Amino acid sequence: MRLKILLLLVLLIFLAGCSSYEFKLEMLPILRGINMGNALEAPREGEWGVVIKDEYFKIIKEAGFSHVRIPIRWNAHADVNPPYTIEKAFFDRVDHVVNEALKNGLFVIINIHHYEEIMQYPEKHKDRFLALWRQIAEHYRDYPPTLIFELLNEPCMNLTANLWNKYLAEAIKVIRESNPDRYIVVGPVNWNSIYALKDLKLPKDEKNIIVTFHYYNPFSFTHQGAEWVQPSPPVGVRWWGREDEKAEIDRELDMALDWSIRNGKVPLYMGEFGAYSKADMDSRVRWTSYVARSAEKRGIAWAYWEFCAGFGAFDPVKNEWRKPLLKALIPETKM
Repeated sequence: MRLKILLLLVLLIFLAGCSSYEFKLEMLPILRGINMGNALEAPREGEWGVVIKDEYFKIIKEAGFSHVRIPIRWNAHADVNPPYTIEKAFFDRVDHVVNEALKNGLFVIINIHHYEEIMQYPEKHKDRFLALWRQIAEHYRDYPPTLIFELLNEPCMNLTANLWNKYLAEAIKVIRESNPDRYIVVGPVNWNSIYALKDLKLPKDEKNIIVTFHYYNPFSFTHQGAEWVQPSPPVGVRWWGREDEKAEIDRELDMALDWSIRNGKVPLYMGEFGAYSKADMDSRVRWTSYVARSAEKRGIAWAYWEFCAGFGAFDPVKNEWRKPLLKALIPETKM
């Protein structure tokens, strides 16, 4: 009897020590990235305080990042009536930014960002959404495979899982007409929530798909004092790195990994994570480091939100990295 109890205890200890991240996904070449936020996804570049400078991409590459994610508000620069033509001047600007990033040896992810109208009136904007992707895909059809498309940032509100699963399948089909092999990033509804992955349906026989989710938990910490959140979480919340705090992050990232394993080991991409600047720096560093390393242990690529605005790892006034945050992201960085 004692032997059986002992063996049972050994088994339980073994199982407790096992985590699903032992089944690590094959790592994408875009392992570590950063978002060029508050620039091209503003109504007009510069309106939110950020204009993308060419030298930023050299700075990012030399810091050790492998890619940039460039959020783009295409819908603010396209006709509202068919054929929904995108402004040439805007295409020219995006071309310049993408080319500068590629020139510096970075992978580039471009998306449709802040298309708020499709979240409110999805059926009314479906044709425009598909038309935007037809133009974008054809425009970049001859670009190298280091350029990656992301269908839509944070589908939410009235763009339900049922509708979104239909739209994403049609958008992928549109892109495949001109880009048969390019990687495409797609995420679930509810603002790319891990908890909505279970409702995401991917087209069968699609091989070059990456599934994204965004991670800002605990929200009361990462968004404390955020002016765009109503009501705004109060300032002063700390993240100490206690075992219970770490366990919650592990649990949620394991949810994403478990979903991937059940769905053919689809590559995962944590396309946004970060803590707003009104949190104390020590807590931001602890949280950022733990989330980044925990994603990497599971084979999940990531992009920090974001480069040089409210969450910024880079100080555009001093023209230098905020060293504690950079080291949390790229720990081997020498300063």
